Amino acid sequence: MSRWNGWTSDLGQSAELFGRYYPERVEQMRVAASIGRAPSPDPAMPGMLINDLGPWLAVTHGDAMSDAVPEA
Repeated sequence: MSRWNGWTSDLGQSAELFGRYYPERVEQMRVAASIGRAPSPDPAMPGMLINDLGPWLAVTHGDAMSDAVPEA
């Protein structure tokens, strides 16, 4: 969580901190944090995380890291 300049192992706190930077995705991250603590009985939840949140996170992280790495 480099923008926040901190670290926590608390999934709930991580989701809320994430929401400061990506408010449009905070609900999905709250779901991810919740499922990280206890599996969801809703079979649609893992699909939402894998098919929507996961790819978005990968692109967003890649974009952020490409901005942070100086060119050789």
